[in-house]
Amino acid sequence: FSVEPSLFWWSAEKNEKLLQFWETYLLIMETLEGNQIHVIKPVLPKLNSLFEHAISGEKGCWLFHPSWHTCIYKRMLESENKTLTKEGILHFLELYETKHLPNSLCFSEFVIGPLMDALSESSLYSRTPGQLMGACPPLGMRLQKFLATYIMLLPEEEKGIFLLKFIQKMTRRHWCAVPILFLTMALAYIPACKVLGSEALHALRDVLQCTMITHQILLRGAAQCYLLQTAMHLTDVVKVSLPEVASFLLSLRPEESLRRDTMLWIELCSWLQVNDRCFRKSVTSDSEHQETSSLCQYARSLVGEYLKTPVSERENCFMPDWFEAKLVATVILLAADVEQIRNKYSGKSNIEWIELEAFLNPLLDVLMKLGSNAYIPTLKTDKSLQLLLKLLQTRSLKCSNTQDDGVLFFIWKSLLAPVESILEFVLRRLTTNELSTVGDLDRCDLYLALIPEIVNLCLQINWKKVQPIKNFILSLTNASIRNLQERNCEEEPKLKEQIKKVASMASLTAVCEIMDQKPEVHLESLPSVDGLKRFIFFSQFNEVLKKPSYTEEESLCEETASQGWGKIVARYVHDQWICLRFILNSFSTLAQEYEETPEMSLSTVERSRKILESALEALTVLPSDQVLPVFDCMKVLVPKLLDSAESLCIEAFDLAWKIISSLSNTQLIFWSNLKAFVQFVFDAEVLAVAASLKRQAYAKIKEVSLRIF
Repeated sequence: FSVEPSLFWWSAEKNEKLLQFWETYLLIMETLEGNQIHVIKPVLPKLNSLFEHAISGEKGCWLFHPSWHTCIYKRMLESENKTLTKEGILHFLELYETKHLPNSLCFSEFVIGPLMDALSESSLYSRTPGQLMGACPPLGMRLQKFLATYIMLLPEEEKGIFLLKFIQKMTRRHWCAVPILFLTMALAYIPACKVLGSEALHALRDVLQCTMITHQILLRGAAQCYLLQTAMHLTDVVKVSLPEVASFLLSLRPEESLRRDTMLWIELCSWLQVNDRCFRKSVTSDSEHQETSSLCQYARSLVGEYLKTPVSERENCFMPDWFEAKLVATVILLAADVEQIRNKYSGKSNIEWIELEAFLNPLLDVLMKLGSNAYIPTLKTDKSLQLLLKLLQTRSLKCSNTQDDGVLFFIWKSLLAPVESILEFVLRRLTTNELSTVGDLDRCDLYLALIPEIVNLCLQINWKKVQPIKNFILSLTNASIRNLQERNCEEEPKLKEQIKKVASMASLTAVCEIMDQKPEVHLESLPSVDGLKRFIFFSQFNEVLKKPSYTEEESLCEETASQGWGKIVARYVHDQWICLRFILNSFSTLAQEYEETPEMSLSTVERSRKILESALEALTVLPSDQVLPVFDCMKVLVPKLLDSAESLCIEAFDLAWKIISSLSNTQLIFWSNLKAFVQFVFDAEVLAVAASLKRQAYAKIKEVSLRIF
């Protein structure tokens, strides 16, 4: 930084100029004491003249220490009058558009300190009257221009230091979503320059993982996009390694920002391709394959390291975190897409996918052995299936047909080979006593999440594989029903027996959801489906699993498990209602078919009444984020009972509205629950019956509509 003058000095030769400066300075400070914007605003132009007096036109340096100026701005920014605060911010940001100010450490400290503190106020970013929805507010525009200009005026050696402090400031206090959005936007609009190193990349990751964690989804997604563009525009790639870049990328949520085939993904691929040989070499980088790109080398070593799993003494207790699987899947897809770009630029028309095949082979080796080798370490099976699921969940945005996406088609075609082995493994794990601890329920969720993805894979790539899926569904359904029908004679059931029941009910839920979402597979023709319908329809609803007794080893796992037994019971009840929702929606004549069966001699109306009573009971048991299937069942039941059981239907309206009106969960939970509530209360059939009867239900619906609308 340039040498700055003393804090205070006087010269008889420059008496007149000094006097003019201090008279203007004192006038401004005295006016600010009044804290009245209509009094202060006419005086603000004098602040411009203050800068003219403070800078030497000949030498281009400060005659007065710039801290005198920052004192004025601090007084304005710390004012309780938000209008004055905003005027102070805008005036400071405009300085660098109209004046060429000498460099000053004092101003950098002011920007990182008081200015950023003031910029944390969301109300300052309001749009002016007449601005269109979605337009950038004046403060956001000024901030973009200021930061770009300020960075360009700093000496090269100071740019990185200032930006690092700027980003770190975004991690060191509470920030609302709106200020963060416009700060990240301003960072992204800084002209490209290589000034950020690994420390700044870590700071950007902290902003993503800590500062923005509770922000509104759409604003958070936009800010993530700006932070990635900031990293690409400003990172000095020779100072960062590919593992550091990958770790940063993993903080970006695919569903909110960095999704494959988006413009941002394509921009990232181009950036990786252009800088491939420039990244700092990591300790694990492979120097042998010089003809292979650095990203491909990294992807290959990453897959190998990921699948190297030492046998743990307590490997059955916990499933590994998803972080590594997401990292490996993201790097595989990026490396494959970058390789495709490279081949396109080199003019290759026939792509052999040699590198992509090398990434997938270690995973395929494990998957092919799952069905036949029962001695593969549990940790290894967990990690291989986690990676498989992440790859199968990848979708193409630009191609409606998967076969038109070369990378995705090759991956999915490769993953088709071990399908039978995977299904055999999953069937064994879900239907025998292999899942026996609370920690194993995470594995159960992993296995069940794979089933619809494998169904989709077979439908997209090879219909011949659908038959093994049907055989799997048949066996899974029959075995799950048998497990649930087993009666325990002991007073205190064992943990593994209860876990088996939870896994079996979850399996039936998965089967029902696949039948609902994939009708083209025609699973309803399977012999096991009739047994499933009967079992669900005539089950005891809201059956609560008794808390089991624990052995010493099992209780150790239970103490560190994230779920308490109450959550497991809620999950079990929730799954029952998902199955019943499918049955009620798909098989409307089911009750009439079984009306005279030995299992149930109740009439259709009586049976529907019993189910609705159970639904009300379920609403008092289930947490608010799990009531959706119960609402959906009510939508089917209420129209049938409004005439004969009006008071019960009104109770359903009241209890459901009580849940909706007291929701304090995330927006996604609230809106999905509200939608289901509106659909069953304001169903056309319900409204028609209520209007024709003109009784209490009609009045209740009018009351609810007034509360909502």
